[in-house]
Amino acid sequence: MRNFLVAASGSIPTFLLAAAPVVAGATESALPSAVQRYEQNGLAIELTVAPLNSASGTGKELTAGQLATVRVALMDARSGSPVVGIRPKGWMTGRPSEMAADEVTCYEKIRRLAGGRLSARAEIDLNRYVIVTLNHDKTVSVIDPQLEFSATKLESLVTLPGVGADWVLSPDQTYLYVTIPDADAVAVIETRTRKLTQTIVVGEGARPGRILWEPDSRRLWVGLDGTHQVAVLDGENHRLLESITVGRGLHTLAAVPGGRFMYVTNSQSDTVSVIDTQVLAPVASVPVGKTPVALTYSSAARRMYVGGVNGSEIVAIDPSTHRPVAQMSLAPGVVALAVEPQGRFVFAVNQVESSLSIIDTATNTVTATTTVVKDPDQVVFTQRYAYVRGVESEKLTLLDLREARKGKLVPLDVQAGRQAPSAAPQELGVAPMIVATPDGNAVMIANAPDATLHYYQEGMMASTGTFSNYRRMPRGILVLDRSLKELTPGVYQATVTLPHSGRFDVPVLLDQPRVSHCFQVAVQQSPMSTAGESRPRPGRIQVRFEGKLVPAQVPASLSFDLLDADTQEPVTGLHDVQVLLFEPPGTWQQRRWAKEEQAGHYVITQSFPHAGEYRVLVQSSSRQVRFADSRPVLLTVGPPMSSSPEALGEAGKP
Repeated sequence: MRNFLVAASGSIPTFLLAAAPVVAGATESALPSAVQRYEQNGLAIELTVAPLNSASGTGKELTAGQLATVRVALMDARSGSPVVGIRPKGWMTGRPSEMAADEVTCYEKIRRLAGGRLSARAEIDLNRYVIVTLNHDKTVSVIDPQLEFSATKLESLVTLPGVGADWVLSPDQTYLYVTIPDADAVAVIETRTRKLTQTIVVGEGARPGRILWEPDSRRLWVGLDGTHQVAVLDGENHRLLESITVGRGLHTLAAVPGGRFMYVTNSQSDTVSVIDTQVLAPVASVPVGKTPVALTYSSAARRMYVGGVNGSEIVAIDPSTHRPVAQMSLAPGVVALAVEPQGRFVFAVNQVESSLSIIDTATNTVTATTTVVKDPDQVVFTQRYAYVRGVESEKLTLLDLREARKGKLVPLDVQAGRQAPSAAPQELGVAPMIVATPDGNAVMIANAPDATLHYYQEGMMASTGTFSNYRRMPRGILVLDRSLKELTPGVYQATVTLPHSGRFDVPVLLDQPRVSHCFQVAVQQSPMSTAGESRPRPGRIQVRFEGKLVPAQVPASLSFDLLDADTQEPVTGLHDVQVLLFEPPGTWQQRRWAKEEQAGHYVITQSFPHAGEYRVLVQSSSRQVRFADSRPVLLTVGPPMSSSPEALGEAGKP
């Protein structure tokens, strides 16, 4: 990938922000990628950074551009027993000098990195996740919710061949699959490059709806709601493997983990089809009542549960025999079933009654029922709470899972936007509109009519943050998690791409107990590159404004050149150059799409609300340059034109 410099020009002298010196490739031997250990107050932190798929770091050098695993293990310093319940935070940042970080500078480095400022972003953030939204305008948005000021969010925008209905991530989160009913296809997006890489056609008139990744396999299953079939896709080669005949109607999918069967509802046939995943053929058709649309598997009971919107019972099916073994009476209107995280209790959402019931799968009895938000259609879990969305309500209902497992339901309604989802009826779909964040104690809520996303932290009475979806109405929301994930008790791991050669500090922070340490890792120059290519050159921004002054409250023209960092030639033909202007700490910000006036010469027009100091950043998705990759330009805006000339200062300065 080539990098480019951002230079701005105009009719007055140039103000140049000097770039940081280029760091050459590491010539010394790499620090061992075997285990590094730090102990404090009886707690041990072990860090391992090793090439991907390397069982051991010994004898394996880390090289620029390769994939690597970062593993953080927490344990008792004496016994070696894993320490659980502490989620570590970590970063990797290139060291500008050979001076190792002592404990004071390490603390300051962590404080800056944890603040979320663009000016202090780590090259690799091991705590990072992004929010992905499926939008009404045939796009997928990638939004960063973790920056310090609220509006610096949109990172990427992927155009789809049609409006998406449902989606699923591959288990390693490298690919995102989106069903497109109007295109009779499934779109494939590579999450690292954030590009549409392929479109899999599943048959004329198929209208693909729900999609599911088969556990412990490389296959995806797609309900073809326009036919009597489901499609099986190859998740490795991204092709259609088989179309299997089932019943008529809408198809909801559920797999038996560790088993060999896929269950599919057929809403018009009033049946559930059972498919043998080894031979890709149906083996049973189970009558389950009127209009089955809800389906879920309980790992504790080892039973499949089915609900019908026009039926009056929930049916439990034994996957070993494919026969109903129990029925639980409920009022008609069940549209969703979901199993809470421990796997024992099934939550049944009744849209007609605006209620939620709990089924104990150990006894196959209904243990509690409560009223929730009006016309509920979805329920999503964190470790502590259930969240219920209502189509006719601008609120969510929260239910404490500890109390719910005891048969006690005390609903709590919290605000989730200004308008109810029904205000945009054309955007009501099957994809989840609530998603738990990786830290486990908060959720992100998508609101289509408001075109917003809301961050709700557990224990609060209202959302604690609102993010714009940039006038796009979301039809689904999910988390793309690049953070350290707990593989086994006390062991956390993430996969990263090593950006360049040189030495890195790896700060690790534990909140409770408060422990921090900066490890060091060395990355060698890739044998496929030259010394000059060992590290991407940092961008520099050269800014000149047209005219002598940039007064407030008057449209001002900002023009700039994009130059290739290697060749110094103009970068031409870009249509995705976006400029972010903001006033620290972020109370005011604006984004503008730049237009190319001449070869490599781009321009925007912007007015500023008042005099003060502003910052300017530039990004381009097609060149893989984000706002966080460029250095901010300081722009000083003078008073409005009515002020005296003596009061007007310089237009811009480094």
